[in-house]
Amino acid sequence: METVVDVTVPTDQFVLAEAIERVPDVELEFVRFAIHDSACTAPFLWASTNQPDRLEAAMRNDPSTERANCLSRDDGRDLYSVDWTTRAECLIDEFAEADGSVLGARGTSDRWTFRILFPDRETASGTFQTWCDDGIGLSLARIGNLSRREGDKGGLSATQYSTIAHAFQADYYSVPRGATLAELATNFDVSHQAVSERLRRGHSHLVEQMLSESSAGV
Repeated sequence: METVVDVTVPTDQFVLAEAIERVPDVELEFVRFAIHDSACTAPFLWASTNQPDRLEAAMRNDPSTERANCLSRDDGRDLYSVDWTTRAECLIDEFAEADGSVLGARGTSDRWTFRILFPDRETASGTFQTWCDDGIGLSLARIGNLSRREGDKGGLSATQYSTIAHAFQADYYSVPRGATLAELATNFDVSHQAVSERLRRGHSHLVEQMLSESSAGV
């Protein structure tokens, strides 16, 4: 059965360790679907901090980057384009080339957390053993799966589920967005405020559910 695993790694064992140390309130997140590419390894990430100017300087001077440019700011977050050093690319590839799919990578002051989808637990176990053999000090934060009973919408109401599903299919969550709230609202024949409220309530429930599952541990 497919297995989703949250793996944590100490900050000093991954990229941008010095930048995070200099700006400890920063939260970093690799852009989904840009974790690995045959031509360019993990080129984009979001950064949230109360010290954006200090972070930009720290990113550019970090030993793991050849170049780091702030491309845009959106809702309190900065989007960075990064060229990594060869050593940093190897570190990223250690995770990106796992026998699974990296769903996300988040960095804070004390750890990086990777969410990885494996085809089964045996594959996950084998991958973790390889990482341990390579000297990576990882910890397992959560193990779960994606399978749900037919008709199970993860606790969302039918309206919330259909709204979030349509938003995803319309690339509302992509960067840049493929659809606006107004365009989503047209599909449901409601106001954009109504769509915004459906998304907000749905997202709130999903986050609550995720945090609950994570705190339960394995």
